[in-house]
Amino acid sequence: MRMQRRRILQSILACAAGAAALRPRAASPAPKGHTVNLPAAQDLHADGAISARDGVPVLLFFDRGDCPYCERALREFLVPMATGDDWRGRAIYRQVEIDQTEPLVDFAGAMTTHRAFAQRHRIELTPTIYLVDSTGAALGKPLVGLMTPDFYGAYLEDAIASAAARLRATAKG
Repeated sequence: MRMQRRRILQSILACAAGAAALRPRAASPAPKGHTVNLPAAQDLHADGAISARDGVPVLLFFDRGDCPYCERALREFLVPMATGDDWRGRAIYRQVEIDQTEPLVDFAGAMTTHRAFAQRHRIELTPTIYLVDSTGAALGKPLVGLMTPDFYGAYLEDAIASAAARLRATAKG
């Protein structure tokens, strides 16, 4: 009886593994660990050039794969904002996985990894959001944690609007 249960369990696990292998993969690499994601940070130097050209900030969402607060921030706030008509063009949204060694080109054009980039910016708590200019310079204080979920969307919108205003002010100056 025990051997039969073990074989059934092994069969179920084998079927699940086979089904997972057959799932279609995303065309571009996406961060790991969450059911929804922003575009993965890959070339921040190129993103910086777009930021300078279009006059929009770069939103860096620092997270880790095992962070339920990151998942909630992505699902309820960031992904809808990044894909919705009202906020999509107001920032360049990028996700940085602080616990991964995915390759990354930083704002200066140097090769690094997600983990090393996060360590350089002293990111320890997740989720953390930085809004930066085309060179990677901060455009205000970071949003650290999920804070009060009822107001998180408003905090996020205010941070993006403030960052954009700073960019406009420096462009005029």
